[in-house]
Amino acid sequence: MKNQIKTLAAAAIFLASGFIASANETEREISLTTENQKAVVLRMDNVKAGTQISLLDENGKVLFQDEASAEAYGKVFNLSKLDKGQLQLEIESDETLEVMSIQVTEESARIESGSKKLIEKPIIKHNDKGMKIYFGKDHAGMKVSVFDEQGSIAFRDNVESNGSMKRYDISKLSSGEYKVQFTADGRSFYHTITLN
Repeated sequence: MKNQIKTLAAAAIFLASGFIASANETEREISLTTENQKAVVLRMDNVKAGTQISLLDENGKVLFQDEASAEAYGKVFNLSKLDKGQLQLEIESDETLEVMSIQVTEESARIESGSKKLIEKPIIKHNDKGMKIYFGKDHAGMKVSVFDEQGSIAFRDNVESNGSMKRYDISKLSSGEYKVQFTADGRSFYHTITLN
């Protein structure tokens, strides 16, 4: 009996360590290094293919944009051609938007500590009668707008609570494609749904 308990305990520890390892494997690792005061190397691991990578200046102008095609991503920037001052790196997938500040000087570029912010995008589940929207924790004060194929507003709503789920009756909407726009903190996310 004691041997069975020891075996079960060992199996539980083994399984738990497997879960910890798989959780660590899914965490995104981002590094920014300056080499010989000439090049800045951006490296990312655990990135989904299709993830958008953007570098913006202080005014929000896009300086660089690319799309990851594999789980690892790398890019080398010429330090002398990067705008000096504060830049913003945005990593956007279907589920999240990660934003961080990069400080660029004549000699180096570094990610500012404490500047990383992860925004969970709203998730939509729907059929021809109803639509459920799951809002992330950072979405208090979000506006939801639904547009038809002609760009006319089908309906609007304001969501005040964090981490909530809201149901919408869409049974009276005509068949077709609709664009759902989520706006909060001056930033918008879009999702397209098709009703038959």
